[in-house]
Amino acid sequence: MSEDEKRLFELAAVGDEAAVESLLVKYKSIATALARRYFLVGGDFEDLAQEGMIALYRAIKTFDPGHGAFASYASSCVKNRLLDVIKSANRDKHKALNGYIPLPEADELLGAEMSAEEIAISRENGRDLARRLDSELSEEEKTLLNLYLSGKSYKEIASAIGVTVKKVDTSLQKLKKRILNITGARR
Repeated sequence: MSEDEKRLFELAAVGDEAAVESLLVKYKSIATALARRYFLVGGDFEDLAQEGMIALYRAIKTFDPGHGAFASYASSCVKNRLLDVIKSANRDKHKALNGYIPLPEADELLGAEMSAEEIAISRENGRDLARRLDSELSEEEKTLLNLYLSGKSYKEIASAIGVTVKKVDTSLQKLKKRILNITGARR
């Protein structure tokens, strides 16, 4: 890992959103490749890709540059999050969404390099998304999202903002729908 990249991780850990954005752009292919690896009946690629990006964001915020390669850490975080989402969808209350299929070609995609044009477009898309979320989410929504993305449990979030765990769950579901509307992603 280069000194510049190590510095980006250090800045990201203390809340520098430009550093986070730069790292999100650089490592986005990990989240999308792993999201392509699974199929969720009743869901679509965008749902899994969004969950993968959330896990990637968390990985960036929690990574310690002194403890190994980021790509391995991020892959593990994203894969675990995707499997959690799939397991959640397989619970009895989600019977209609039951089932996922791993797709082996995603392992090949993890090693794929992005062209300079793809990187530039991805960076601009990341900046645009960050600006849109910053301007359209309320302070309460931003706080909730940041607590969730920092890896806090629902119980920890509930304690931090003074609400019930059920309220946290409901609020996060609403926030996810709001983000989908802001980003224009299909549901």
